[in-house]
Amino acid sequence: MLLSKPNGLSTENVFLRTLNGVKPETYTINKNQLISFYVYSSSHETEKGLNEFEDKTTTVNLVPHSKYQIANVLLFYVHEGSPKDERVEKII
Repeated sequence: MLLSKPNGLSTENVFLRTLNGVKPETYTINKNQLISFYVYSSSHETEKGLNEFEDKTTTVNLVPHSKYQIANVLLFYVHEGSPKDERVEKII
């Protein structure tokens, strides 16, 4: 799976926001799908980041995405407008 740095994304994109003091690492796959991940110092801090995301997006109509919380990592996979890449699920 080829990862590349995203270009031209709006700074208002909810998947690019700092959550619980952590700025995400972001990559694109398949030219138009975004992977955004946050690495925290503990799983408790990850939970706080996820709660902040959910609080800030409660009233927002979000694009199709998947979210994963694994130990101290929070990952968002944004597959807006295209089928999910099953390789992402296998890696997770």
